[in-house]
Amino acid sequence: MRLPVRHEFPVISTPGHVPLARHETAKVLTDWRLPDDLVDTSCLIITELVTNVVRHASVASPTATVTLAVEQAGDLVLAVADAHPFKPRPLLASHDFGGRGLHLVNALVREAGGNAAVVPDAATGGKHISICLPLSSA
Repeated sequence: MRLPVRHEFPVISTPGHVPLARHETAKVLTDWRLPDDLVDTSCLIITELVTNVVRHASVASPTATVTLAVEQAGDLVLAVADAHPFKPRPLLASHDFGGRGLHLVNALVREAGGNAAVVPDAATGGKHISICLPLSSA
């Protein structure tokens, strides 16, 4: 793999497209020859973030954009962008129909020694959630 590399793809904000986003993520990261455990973690993170778009942002954002990148510095970046201005935050308590997704994402990011940020997007009025995972620990 030559650095840096980047892959971006749109996702329709419907439940049926969540597994498609996961599949595309797995295919790309596997093609980049990243370690299996990092691919699995990344797929879970993308699944949770795209699910959040479907559940909470689809009214204002009928599509989202997933970005996968390996930066020159040696970090894997996973990002999901949507056009809804709502800034997500983990719920204080889980609910019968969800509420654990951002807790899970944050736990996976911490475990990998990475970081997460929610960045407003002035162009769309929405935001993107960006996850940075170090490849050196992979």
